[in-house]
Amino acid sequence: MTSAPKGNRNTIGYSRLQVALHWVVVLLVIEQWYTSQAIVRTHNPFLRPSDTDLVLHAMHNYAGVLLGTLMAVRIGLRWVQRHPIRTDSPGWQERLSRAVHGGLYVSLSGQAVTGFTAAYLWSSAGRVHILLWNVTLVLVGLHIVAAAYHTVRRDGVASRMIAWPR
Repeated sequence: MTSAPKGNRNTIGYSRLQVALHWVVVLLVIEQWYTSQAIVRTHNPFLRPSDTDLVLHAMHNYAGVLLGTLMAVRIGLRWVQRHPIRTDSPGWQERLSRAVHGGLYVSLSGQAVTGFTAAYLWSSAGRVHILLWNVTLVLVGLHIVAAAYHTVRRDGVASRMIAWPR
């Protein structure tokens, strides 16, 4: 683990692997959003899908499998490296942070499972996949608002995932 940022000695930093995984997952979530509309177009019974849509659909599926794998690694790391992240934040913020992060882990992992299931085993799982996407969007929005809040406060919370550990 890295040392605490100046001004907040109660903080435990993340490892390089944890920071890298966080940002790769962020990029994959953006990619999933970008490619998701190709799924709708490739399954439209009234239109022949374009070659681009077929490629985007394949990218969506394979990136989803990668995202699910990376989420399993992230969950494994949190389980193995059970170091509590302590801040000077009030208790309600700590509880909300844990709830949002836990929700993101569950929703992203659930999306990977339901997306794989819908694509390869049982198409009706696609409904749950879409529901989980909406949950993910709400949680990502809360996560971004909290990151902006901590960035403005300069309390060291946001810098743990922005700065590359030494």
